[in-house]
Amino acid sequence: MNRSYWPDVEATGQLLTELCSDLARRHRVAVIAGRPNFVTAEQPVRWLQREEHQGVEILRVGNRTFSKRSFLGRVIGLLSYLVLAAWAAWRQRRPDVIIVETDPPVLGVLGAVLKRWHRCRLVYYLQDLYPEVGLIMGRLRPGLVTKLLYWATQVGLRQADRIIVLGEDMQRRVLARGIDGRKLAIVPNWADAGAIRPVERHNALRQSWNANGRLVVMYSGNHGLSQGLHHIVAAAKTLQTEPVEFIFVGEGAAKADLMAQAQGLKHVRFLPYQPKERLAESLGAADVHLIPLQKGLAGCIVPSKLYGILAAGRPYIAAVDADSEVAEVTRRAQSGVCIEPDAPARLVEAIRWGVEHSEELNAMGERGRRLAEEEFDRPVCVAAFEAALRACSPSPNPFLARGEGLLGQTLKSA
Repeated sequence: MNRSYWPDVEATGQLLTELCSDLARRHRVAVIAGRPNFVTAEQPVRWLQREEHQGVEILRVGNRTFSKRSFLGRVIGLLSYLVLAAWAAWRQRRPDVIIVETDPPVLGVLGAVLKRWHRCRLVYYLQDLYPEVGLIMGRLRPGLVTKLLYWATQVGLRQADRIIVLGEDMQRRVLARGIDGRKLAIVPNWADAGAIRPVERHNALRQSWNANGRLVVMYSGNHGLSQGLHHIVAAAKTLQTEPVEFIFVGEGAAKADLMAQAQGLKHVRFLPYQPKERLAESLGAADVHLIPLQKGLAGCIVPSKLYGILAAGRPYIAAVDADSEVAEVTRRAQSGVCIEPDAPARLVEAIRWGVEHSEELNAMGERGRRLAEEEFDRPVCVAAFEAALRACSPSPNPFLARGEGLLGQTLKSA
């Protein structure tokens, strides 16, 4: 259960689509999803419609779509998904396992109720940790809403038979809430290293930017409120007379403000999300990528863009907390440069260093590619996720008993 799913272009929806498609090769999988936010095609509005995509049954509810710029609109949209998803889930046959993500963040409570209703196992798949994310970003203040969000997440964590977190930093956060560590499994997000491969940097996309002889610095992904993207624009203003080109690729709540701040900067351009089949070309067109995350968010969010950048064989500058998962991966693989978050002056220094050290940047990209193949490739991480599903089952062969429900089986091989 998660609002975002194919054909939505949000990172969590794309990752969940890949996960379920791969699991569907061995299991019967259904997803209760909502209407996509960033798809421009006309979308029919029905209470519930059934679709099929890559072997996965999709039960799509007609929740209200929303703009992330409007807090009230976002609340209404997420609550409408929650109510309709609960109605759809109650109507399903008994599953073996219910998996709930964190879009919306109160899905943990619904998962706990459905676990008892269906008498099945529950897996809580944390992509974000609430209310910590909202508090650190300043979107929430201590009070009733914050207490309700904490309670909702805590109910899901305590009732889950298995909790899947994205890294050691998120694991530390969950353990600090008093949760039994034996229930936790670390399964990082991933990239398909077979589809996203290193390509020629001076490809057709880059040539269309007329960026020859300049260091192309790219931010690719959701233009949200947790990354502090205005610091990139501030750095771009400082570097506007130097051989640097800034490329923003994606959509999100902060994009309009960023474009307004960058008005008049000829070396800054904004592009929409690129088609998935061109992702390798898009990521590969950059000399160096940016992975910013607001200070204090380590363990609450793990930027999934890291794994696509590693797979593309490109270096990056990560403005993240020193105890974050991104920083740990960077130190271990020497695949990028880490600086403190929310510090545009340090970002300027790092970019200037990149202008003068192209060979070091290339070596970082090569090391990152090797790590992506070994640890963060899609088949590796999906296998780890499937192992976590098996571990939460009451029997050695949990998926051979019956073939019904949200994650039943047609399992024919171990």
